[in-house]
Amino acid sequence: MPTWLDVTIIQVKGGMALDFEDRVKELQAARREAGMPGMQVFSIARGHPNEYHLVTPIESLGANDNPRQPMGPAAFATWFGRITETVDSVRFFYARTYPQHAVQGNQGGPAPRLLLLRTTRVIAGKEAEYEDWIANEYMPAFRQTNPIGHTMSRGVFGDSGQHFYHAVPVANWAAFDRPDSLLEVLGERRMEQMLDGLDGVVEWSGLTVGRIRFDLMGQQN
Repeated sequence: MPTWLDVTIIQVKGGMALDFEDRVKELQAARREAGMPGMQVFSIARGHPNEYHLVTPIESLGANDNPRQPMGPAAFATWFGRITETVDSVRFFYARTYPQHAVQGNQGGPAPRLLLLRTTRVIAGKEAEYEDWIANEYMPAFRQTNPIGHTMSRGVFGDSGQHFYHAVPVANWAAFDRPDSLLEVLGERRMEQMLDGLDGVVEWSGLTVGRIRFDLMGQQN
């Protein structure tokens, strides 16, 4: 798994979603033509309205020393002006990944349609304790649930290092109606004991659900 995630979070103006999505399709096509990796695209279904996440895994930040553009200067200026008209706000940051906690399952099954994103803010100075809890408590139990997948990352440049992100693909909305798979594996008592390990470590945690936008990634779903 690549070391870094290049993350762009965009709030689109009301009524401008289709125009924005057309610009994303144009950018994806230009990136493919230029031999650049495509972006993963998610539109938020439960969370901030009109929000899109564009995520690009990258191996090294050193490429920024000699950045490439997927379009020529004139074409990029035109495209940039058009997409800017659709955007209310935008935020850029880099997150460092934890390849040891990556899970890739369900390779032969249908593609998941949703992404559950857990954002956890850790109390300052407790980051190492959280990492230890994930490695020694959470991931061994989580892997027993036969998950579709899991990616863990931590905010760095443009973000707070107290922010940890867990992205878990989910088959569909109906999957949320089923019992908690982690609770089924551990049982209530063991689950409570495991979560007790976060006392005095986590400041807050929140969940967001995004749609995996295969149509904006040039992929079949």
